[in-house]
Amino acid sequence: MASAISVQDLVIKFLEESNQTIFLTGKAGTGKTTFLHRLKALTTKNFAVVAPTAIAAINAGGSTIHSFFQIGQGPQLPTDEELLTLRISREKMLMLIRLDLLVIDEISMVRADTLDHIDRILRQVKGSIQPFGGVQLLMIGDLFQLPPVWEKDWSILSRYYSGPFFFNSNVINEGGLITFELTKVYRQNDLAFIEILNKIREGEVTTEMLQKLNAHLISTDLYTVVSTENYVMLSTHVEKVQKINQDCLDALDGETFIYKADVSGDFFTDTFPAERELALKVGAQVMFIKNDSSGKKQYYNGRTARITSLNETSITVSFLDDGSSCDVPKETWQNVKFAISDDTQKIDETNSGTFIQFPLRLAWAITIHKSQGLTFDKVIIDVASAFASGQTYVALSRCRNLEGIRLLTEIRAENVQTSEPIREFMRQQTNTSPSISDLEIAKLNTYRNLVCDVFQMSAITFAWNLFADKLCLVLTNQEELTELDQHTKMVDADLKKLGQRFIDKEISIPRAEKLVAISKDRIKAAADFFLPKLVAAQVFIEQAFLNVAALNHEAEFYTRYNYLQSVMLCRIALLEAVSHSDSSYVIQQKGQDAVVSYRPAFKNWKPMAQVKTPEIVNPDLYEKLLAWRKDIAERKTVPAYSLFSEKTLREIAKKTPKTFSQLALIKNFGEQRANEFGHELINIVNSYLGQSAKLF
Repeated sequence: MASAISVQDLVIKFLEESNQTIFLTGKAGTGKTTFLHRLKALTTKNFAVVAPTAIAAINAGGSTIHSFFQIGQGPQLPTDEELLTLRISREKMLMLIRLDLLVIDEISMVRADTLDHIDRILRQVKGSIQPFGGVQLLMIGDLFQLPPVWEKDWSILSRYYSGPFFFNSNVINEGGLITFELTKVYRQNDLAFIEILNKIREGEVTTEMLQKLNAHLISTDLYTVVSTENYVMLSTHVEKVQKINQDCLDALDGETFIYKADVSGDFFTDTFPAERELALKVGAQVMFIKNDSSGKKQYYNGRTARITSLNETSITVSFLDDGSSCDVPKETWQNVKFAISDDTQKIDETNSGTFIQFPLRLAWAITIHKSQGLTFDKVIIDVASAFASGQTYVALSRCRNLEGIRLLTEIRAENVQTSEPIREFMRQQTNTSPSISDLEIAKLNTYRNLVCDVFQMSAITFAWNLFADKLCLVLTNQEELTELDQHTKMVDADLKKLGQRFIDKEISIPRAEKLVAISKDRIKAAADFFLPKLVAAQVFIEQAFLNVAALNHEAEFYTRYNYLQSVMLCRIALLEAVSHSDSSYVIQQKGQDAVVSYRPAFKNWKPMAQVKTPEIVNPDLYEKLLAWRKDIAERKTVPAYSLFSEKTLREIAKKTPKTFSQLALIKNFGEQRANEFGHELINIVNSYLGQSAKLF
């Protein structure tokens, strides 16, 4: 009998073989972050990872939601019909066109209006009526942990939403999702403690459980415990944490050493992953804030230690858990941006800035917010002033066992806050578990949804009317105005209305148990009907634009024209592809290719030459460097693009650096990477040149 597939493996199959919107959840310590790293290494889709806060984005190896989608501050109203692509750069739009999979980490902190705004942007960019424009969405997080910030905007948002959480969004209510729950807890193995955590998570803690927790009140002075007994204090407020850490540092004898971070490129202050100026003394209690990138696994994010030796350039620590020592190296954080690769036209992670610093933070105390995702052996918890649901659960669940917990004040029932709407949503979502049979339905629906999208012409009507409103103001020839009016009526009647009629009759998704194959002949006949009409409209609008292109138009005139052309060229390519292919991937790729190859018009426009493929000097060396990068990535179990971009490798192949100093001068390479990878790279270059290795 075949063994049952694991939850993680089933999620991977859903992500690779369907377009289903997925919510991956689980209690604290069930491996959600580990799964994300695994997905990034395995997926074949063009993907991007985003998160609601700068720290969460850095930890997830992605961007913040607001920077990635160029979203402004304040509430995003779902009734806003603005062409959102007007705000998006051409480079960003091309990247979104190529996007197949969007991963949102820490989804518990994402508001309903934010998710709806992402949906509108992607639908407009893709020219699609599918949820998120056909981009698959994976949301990862635990709703019982930290919630979104919503109170100050609720007077506005309450007019449109029943609640502030992501599942209150219109796109989720209309499009639905499938929920997977990771249930095995890896952080704790004490069943009694796990039961207490589960009840606190769900807001059902009993008096007996509270008594068990409150038996762990500290009986001595707080500063004595944190400074002498290796405890880390978790508190709700930043000011209290800063004061405890500073007071404990000041109480130590000896010299203070200041270590300054090396910051380069695009890395803003509010996204710094560590202190720009790290102040330490011998005896300071610290916490590592990054996993060991060397592969030696000497430390991990959250491991605590005490400083045993300091000088101007080096730090030595002794770990609190086993007493072993470690010379702390500097680590590099990258400010990840997503862009289209010059070589493959795929979405690639690029490093827009680096932050190099010793991966340490003072750790007599940290905030509960920054403790999310970390594991400790000994903690002091202060939740007397817990102001958000989930804070008490997050704090308690950081510790491996109940014996390692000390409480500064008693935990009362009112400190255990859980939202009833969250409890009800989770009861509904985890009532049944998805199966392989659900995957088969999702795969059929993925193709069916795509075919619906091909023949749903409302996006073209929307884009056409936007530009036609501008075009009719500058056309002076009555014949052209009449022809514009005729095409406008055709777009509405022959494209939009007949397209919807075809969908309703031939493609509309029936109940799951009645799924049947879509007639290929009917699809081809419909494509043959719509294609010449759409091509005629596209040719007309292009010629009408060329007739007035020499005039001095406002920038938005060109933006609307480019948007219309992108949507029409994409749909033409999709209609051609759906006639000949049953592959969702092939059909989508043809549509993406059409948009990416379109050369936009702009103010003072003149026809543009095609962008040349980047020249590769010494192509054989370049291929060796790509192969070497792949080997390093497999060794470190990280994506290849996170090590070096293809542009950087082309520069190395072109300049053939033969020394460390020459290598460090390569743009976006730097001294840190030269020290780590210099020997291997220089050997590859010298071997290619037929020379012996020279390091200096």
